[in-house]
Amino acid sequence: MTAVDHAGGASSTGLPARSVDGLACWSREHVLWLGFDRPRAANAVDGTLATALAGALARAGEDERVRAVVLTGLGGRVFSAGIDVRNPGGLDHEALSTYRRTTVETCMKAILAFDKPLVAAVGGPAVGLGCMLALLADRVLASDTAYLSLPEIDIGIPTFLGVSILRFTSGAAVARDLVLTGRRLAASEALQRGVIACCVEAAELDAAAQAEARALASKPATTYALAKQWIARGLREDIDAGNARAAEVQPQLEAAARAREAAAGGQDTEGR
Repeated sequence: MTAVDHAGGASSTGLPARSVDGLACWSREHVLWLGFDRPRAANAVDGTLATALAGALARAGEDERVRAVVLTGLGGRVFSAGIDVRNPGGLDHEALSTYRRTTVETCMKAILAFDKPLVAAVGGPAVGLGCMLALLADRVLASDTAYLSLPEIDIGIPTFLGVSILRFTSGAAVARDLVLTGRRLAASEALQRGVIACCVEAAELDAAAQAEARALASKPATTYALAKQWIARGLREDIDAGNARAAEVQPQLEAAARAREAAAGGQDTEGR
């Protein structure tokens, strides 16, 4: 199966084909578009979507007809709300944490292993994992209504991977700002601070992303791949270290969460 055969085949009109496992796939002039398509979950990423994304990128890397990839979110409202926080399988806390880390790792390894041009077209909020995946692209284009956010700190989770990616792409000052506050970074400010490459009106985003992908695809393919690998050489190790650190501190985080719950329960009792 080729890259353009995935997800029901590429539309000859350049429109999204039927999505499979939450991922839509279509082709425009040798540029493969991959769209998160889980509208009921705000395009949140679960294990199934992560596996589909990894497979699509792997096939695109081997398909000579694909010269570049654009990653986007369908529905016009959100790029991705991040990791899917639901637990339909009823996993215990430890198993659920492992499942989520595996989901994240699957996406990131697939993107980092993809040697062809990769453009992120962010048409709405990119939150948590959604923000990280966008920032791993070679170029990030966003609509003027989009924003980036790493709000994990507000729910008691240190985003080691967010730190690694932001520090690598945008510097320590931006990493401290977004990771320690959890605030939303509007696309206009993201452009000013060098976090994204371009900010356009929403109606212009797809055309701008397609043009950017084709411009990058015009570069000598082998040279592009070698340069891209060398640029990201330190990030791969840092992400591996971040994943290991997340597993290491899990018991500490669980203890802190239980302490917060106990304190909240005591306050509720006193208020009665």
